[in-house]
Amino acid sequence: MCGICPVCAETGENCMEPDKKRLIIIGIIAFIGIIVLVAAVVFGFTTIVTLVTGVDGLPQELDVRVVGEEDLQNASVIHLTDRDLQQHPVLATAIRKAGSDSNVLKYATVPMTGAECLVLTESFGVYTRNAPILEYDGVYYATRVLLH
Repeated sequence: MCGICPVCAETGENCMEPDKKRLIIIGIIAFIGIIVLVAAVVFGFTTIVTLVTGVDGLPQELDVRVVGEEDLQNASVIHLTDRDLQQHPVLATAIRKAGSDSNVLKYATVPMTGAECLVLTESFGVYTRNAPILEYDGVYYATRVLLH
């Protein structure tokens, strides 16, 4: 009994009981609504970031430079084969663009996706701090990844 309303005084019923049930139901609905709202905001933010940066993340380029033998001191060298270049077309394109004339310092930048960057990093360490020198047909190449 609430003791305030005349209905409770006459009948002896408790009019507060339906209000507690209604408040619990409203509280549960509000909690679910907040969860849905937070999920919608996170989804919207993720969508906007993906649209701005692209699905693969920031645009990247593989920078390949021909280096001389004097730059090989204490550097690890990975000898590339034709099969390596077939498996990694971005690297093959960059090496082809940089040229095979070791007397002239040349370089090439080639656009690549995030997935290609990950594969090249796992295979040859091109995106690591002390990236190894790559060698193909007697020409040595230093690599780095440029983010735009």
